[in-house]
Amino acid sequence: MDARAANDRIAEKADELRFISRVPMMCECSAPSCRKLVMVALDDYRAIRRDPHTLLTARGHDADRAELLHETPRYDVRTTRDGGEGNGDLRSA
Repeated sequence: MDARAANDRIAEKADELRFISRVPMMCECSAPSCRKLVMVALDDYRAIRRDPHTLLTARGHDADRAELLHETPRYDVRTTRDGGEGNGDLRSA
């Protein structure tokens, strides 16, 4: 299971449970051993996922073939749009 798929399931469950605060999401960086969690508001997560080429990473974590798109105090948003094709196999959880 990859981190992106896990995060999508977390978001679905948080919606079902009507979370109103931030939810813990897994870092989608390229490091297989990364287990860092980042706290993200569901609306922000949905905005990140509108583009299938975007990744959610912990601050300063890198993802193969992905460029930094946006920084926040808690996490970074990266894109694979110009850096390569998004392949969904960034790392396993």
